[in-house]
Amino acid sequence: MHLQFIRFCLVGVLGFLADAATTLMMTQEFHIGPIMGRIAAFIIAASITWFLNRRYTFRSTAGDGSWAPYLALTAFGAMINVGTYKYWVQTVGTMPAQLVIGVALGSIAALAFNFAVSRYLVFADAGR
Repeated sequence: MHLQFIRFCLVGVLGFLADAATTLMMTQEFHIGPIMGRIAAFIIAASITWFLNRRYTFRSTAGDGSWAPYLALTAFGAMINVGTYKYWVQTVGTMPAQLVIGVALGSIAALAFNFAVSRYLVFADAGR
């Protein structure tokens, strides 16, 4: 389990980079508000982490049909994530560095929940 958690965290770093980059692109280049930009970024980042967690972290045989349950279940983690982000940007501000810090804080807040959901529900077929 420890190795899975480490791999989960490494995949999470890649998800964070995709999330932060997409949030900045949406807000700075496309002038979408910080909340809507973050929601779009979450969907993209969650899709990347689903693929990598399925293949690398849990080495699951779950097929493409696990994508929708993964997104649905991690949506609860997303509520923790985006709620933390929203509180941060409303309290501190929406300058680019503040947006990235908000993304990081939201990601950390949702980490344990998302690991448990992934390991025990979405990719339960993976060898333990």
